[in-house]
Amino acid sequence: MNPVADHCRVDADDNLLIRWPVPLPDGERIVLRHGSSGAVRTEALTGDRRSVTLPVGGLAAGAWDVLLDADRPLLTDDPGFSLDGLRAYAGRPRDLAVRVVRRPDGQAVLNVRKVAPHAEVEAVHPRDGEIKISGRLAYAGPRPGGGARLVAAARQSEGTVTRDARLDGTKFHAGLDVSALAAWEPALWDLWLDAGDVHARLATFLDDAPGKRGTLSYPRQVTASGDREMTVRPYYTLKDELSIACHLLAEDNGT
Repeated sequence: MNPVADHCRVDADDNLLIRWPVPLPDGERIVLRHGSSGAVRTEALTGDRRSVTLPVGGLAAGAWDVLLDADRPLLTDDPGFSLDGLRAYAGRPRDLAVRVVRRPDGQAVLNVRKVAPHAEVEAVHPRDGEIKISGRLAYAGPRPGGGARLVAAARQSEGTVTRDARLDGTKFHAGLDVSALAAWEPALWDLWLDAGDVHARLATFLDDAPGKRGTLSYPRQVTASGDREMTVRPYYTLKDELSIACHLLAEDNGT
């Protein structure tokens, strides 16, 4: 028998919780096996044998097969995450993140990867001469003091534009004036959130929807800068990081 788990997720405390709708046979064990090193961690099912909790915070980076008794893949119909769960998980300081990945055949695999703080973008509103951005600081935890700055750094020059940001726990709200960006020469601007000792790139990683460039776009705003007109438009890079493109109106090709 190879029963299908209806719950298979890692919680914010780095515990892997697996549940089945029916009890498993007596003596059944969960085995985690590291794909590259072959290292193994096991946990026996006890009690009603419908669930097991296994601490996974100390696992090495890489892919870990989740098995029943070392030879049968653990199958699940749980996608392994929810957006709220991913946000809660990223709300704590971490340098390793553990997540359940369900393969097309239903097999559960633990993915352990290195992470660094970033500013997870959840909303972008370009209008009325401003680009408003909100989200939350990921993998850094709340920063003491509550103060932060949104920093736009020109990619091929030393130009910078900064503005104070509001930080409430890990949630941030900030905005940039398009006229301040247009006052410089045409440029691509990368965005960062400075909060205490954290310098975090603005990006959207936690929504489980990679590849935003070419599929998600924002409207441009046109503003005068001296005797020229400039377009200012937020966009996602190939790495799903948020940047801003500032072009002469006559030369704007939609980057």
